[in-house]
Amino acid sequence: MGVLGIDTIAIVVSDRHKAIRWYRDVLGLDVAYIGPRISNADPSVQGTPDDAGHWIEMGPLRPRARVHVCQMDETEPGPTGITFLTDNILADYERMQEMGVEFPVPPEKMEWGEWLGQFADPDGNVFDLKQPISTRDWKGQPPADEPPTRPRVKRARRARASPAGGRGRRTRRPHRTAPAW
Repeated sequence: MGVLGIDTIAIVVSDRHKAIRWYRDVLGLDVAYIGPRISNADPSVQGTPDDAGHWIEMGPLRPRARVHVCQMDETEPGPTGITFLTDNILADYERMQEMGVEFPVPPEKMEWGEWLGQFADPDGNVFDLKQPISTRDWKGQPPADEPPTRPRVKRARRARASPAGGRGRRTRRPHRTAPAW
């Protein structure tokens, strides 16, 4: 058993109401869940953008990762290490600049073919904006309960001669020992 992926990534903000509007309107993230302001064990009870609790999730439906904006009294602006993906970085750069978003590093094509830039939110959190070489893998993911389908490749069977005339192995595999670390 191992880690399945990332569920949410927390971003500290100074005003959760302002953050909901900014991440929704500027980045285009859907409001996926807003927790109630007063603690409630019933998961069907949710807050609203005007009456939001601490836990606010923004982004796509599961199983993809979401952003969790959480209000704290003190914020520490700077690099977050979080990268947002786009399929048209130059169009998003222009659109976001028109909305007043600061880009400490404008988009630039990297030598390996991807485009990268950096932008800041109103609290000074700095994020990377990336346009991968291909966005095909990021669009139209199947639901978590449906395994991805792969095209089957038919291969011709090789005729193998076996010393014993059967279909068994011709050689034994060498015995492997654990590395002595």
